[in-house]
Amino acid sequence: MNNLHVWLAFVAYPVTTAVYFERSLRKCCRTTTIGPPLPHELIEKWQLQNMNLPLNEQDVSTGGNPDMEQLVAGTAPADLPDLYIWIESVNGYLPLNLHALPCPKVCYLIDSHLNLPMHLEWAKQFDMVFIAQREYLDDFRKLGMQTYWLPLGCDPEIHRRHEEPKDYPVGFVGGVMPGSRRENLLTKLASQIPVHYERCFWDDMVRLFSRSQIVFNEAVRNDLNMRVFEVMSTGTLLLTDIARNSGQDELFRDGEDYAVYRDSTLCETASFYLDNEALREQIAARGQRLAHNAHTYDHRVEDLLAVALGGKPDTFSAAELRQRSLAGVPAIDAGIPSSICISSSRRSFVIPVLDMSPASEYNILTLLRDLEEIEGEVIVVFNGQEVADHLKGHPRITRYAVMKQNIGVARAWNLGLEIAVTPTVFILNADLHVEQSAIDTVEAALLSLPDAGCVGPQGSFFEFAMARDYTYFDKGTFNQPVEVDAVSGFFFAIKIQHFNQKVIRFENAFTPCYFEEWDLGLQIKRAGLKNYIVPTVAYDHHWSGSIRALREINFYEKAETAGEILLRNRMLFMNKWRGITGRENRPELLKSGFVKYATNQAQNLAVEGQFDDARKWIENLALCCHNDGEIALLRRFVDILACKNAASAQQIGE
Repeated sequence: MNNLHVWLAFVAYPVTTAVYFERSLRKCCRTTTIGPPLPHELIEKWQLQNMNLPLNEQDVSTGGNPDMEQLVAGTAPADLPDLYIWIESVNGYLPLNLHALPCPKVCYLIDSHLNLPMHLEWAKQFDMVFIAQREYLDDFRKLGMQTYWLPLGCDPEIHRRHEEPKDYPVGFVGGVMPGSRRENLLTKLASQIPVHYERCFWDDMVRLFSRSQIVFNEAVRNDLNMRVFEVMSTGTLLLTDIARNSGQDELFRDGEDYAVYRDSTLCETASFYLDNEALREQIAARGQRLAHNAHTYDHRVEDLLAVALGGKPDTFSAAELRQRSLAGVPAIDAGIPSSICISSSRRSFVIPVLDMSPASEYNILTLLRDLEEIEGEVIVVFNGQEVADHLKGHPRITRYAVMKQNIGVARAWNLGLEIAVTPTVFILNADLHVEQSAIDTVEAALLSLPDAGCVGPQGSFFEFAMARDYTYFDKGTFNQPVEVDAVSGFFFAIKIQHFNQKVIRFENAFTPCYFEEWDLGLQIKRAGLKNYIVPTVAYDHHWSGSIRALREINFYEKAETAGEILLRNRMLFMNKWRGITGRENRPELLKSGFVKYATNQAQNLAVEGQFDDARKWIENLALCCHNDGEIALLRRFVDILACKNAASAQQIGE
């Protein structure tokens, strides 16, 4: 592209749209500007006295109607253009004999909404026509012209935010014709809110935008004008009307990226955003990101050149520009969970309590005693009125909810998480003993391990098809973090943002218990997150202590044995995830991480010379891995290392 030579034709004055195209073109290709200087009489006529910018001449200065045939004849072949771009600037600048140019000829028409017949006639001389006002595309195309929509834009280096105090409630820069709708709207607005108006340009204009809390705009004949993009580029809230059929409402959304008024509600709309500073600045900042992502003159030049010379069939549509502008921009509601900071604590403990855990040496009272010296809010969900009456006044309980009947584990966890407001939430069984160091270890891992969605001290790899564990990691059986399929449910931590954003939610269908952990593990995997277990021994828990003490489990109006619940929920679990993976065509979700883990273990043990242990892992792997070739290669790898090790030992012995 750097070898491309563009002739850019416009009247030389520093505040015309073509200047922004010139700046962008010079970044990517050789550019020669061609055209006459601005007639001095127009400076006063157009109220340009405040330009405060030099009136430089073009690279090739011409008269108002230069003869391109003569210009081409007088130009060395090496200096002839690869592309000729004429940009609308001053009425009357109409080059002659454009047919003499030895390259594609394109024009960019900005004000087709003001004098359509003149624009239609003038455009006939060009190979391609780009227009700023989308509404008129069909008018040009009906005449057989290759016509493309290319909206106006911004130049972030010029239209940037200045660090100025925002001392103007409403600002406006632009022309105001006596008796016009614009004058009437500004008068109406100024009757209730101070409006600062100047006729100024470039840095002066941008400083005024930066000093304004809101910048007013009004479209003329539904044009999508420069002010829309320039104001948004400065990070000040744009308050504008709707330019119908312009594409404006497809590029930007009212209340998200800018603000839209109706004539009848202009003052009320302005007052609303003046009274709501945080919302106003949020919208303005978002609008700035969208403008810079897809609506700069660099973007416009890139699109124009791609169509004119690169074979691109059309410029970007409004929908495509919207999509490009949103790249890397969070959804408008993304900050809702994290923005509500009700508590000063960094963690919460959610504890469902059914009874006093008669089969365990630990219960809710011993756990509350453990938590006396551990910072965090304690949220207890009482799954029965009797135990609640006894304990709800406990000083270590921050908040509680009382259920008249047992609603089960999953519902209790969900309820506790709805109450929680801290970034990290621990789920704890009531029959758990825990120490500070275990809490700190799990929390640190949740906040530091890559893509962590759930972290606890115990977990497993499980086989979905048979609903059983491949291997379970108990306390003290591993010495570094392990990514697993699921974390055990008696003690684990998650991030509240994942719950609030509905990335994870415990399955109520598993009421009263069983399969919640495996289901959570698959939810986390489905979301692109990971389950981890981390080594710590600063806790104690006895499995199924409360279940062993009950022949039947009462919940809602039902009573079932543990065995009945297990059978029912196993089927629910398997049907749920077969349905999800089938609909989403994601069978990989049901594949355990055990194969990868066991393979790594066997290889590492073999490298360390622990060949018998390595072979045990291979035998375990052979039970679940259906790829006999991989198993054979792994066995061969271990056997080769074992032979080498034996040979080395023999040499040393000799």
